[in-house]
Amino acid sequence: MKKIAMTAVLGAALFCSPFVAHAAEGGSIASKIEELGKMTYLKVSDMRAVKRDGLLRIQTTFSNSSSDTQQFYYRFRWLDDDGFTVWEEEPWKPEVVYGLQKKVINVASPSFKATDFRLELQSSKNEGAPASGSNTFNGLSTQ
Repeated sequence: MKKIAMTAVLGAALFCSPFVAHAAEGGSIASKIEELGKMTYLKVSDMRAVKRDGLLRIQTTFSNSSSDTQQFYYRFRWLDDDGFTVWEEEPWKPEVVYGLQKKVINVASPSFKATDFRLELQSSKNEGAPASGSNTFNGLSTQ
């Protein structure tokens, strides 16, 4: 009887808890991210979402595995229960993550109708370092 009661309590706690995605869970974070191009050095290492005061609040941690400073751009697409956009398209926001550092970004949905989101990312200088002796700069040939 104790085992059944404990299972019910744990199940209720998990059902009521906010969405928390960690890198170890595999597809949880990936399902919320749309990368526009391959980002080699920057990764979303943690993402948490909770509905508080009627608004969806997101906390995202970016990790830079390079010793160089990396710049990226991001924006959120806010969705309702059916996957439809509930707010106009946001402008791209620039961010910088210094070498071997992490950056935490906190946002709140602009509408009470938002129940889901997608994080769109792009980075122009995050395609990988050129090979030693290569004549390329940011992916463009200098010859």
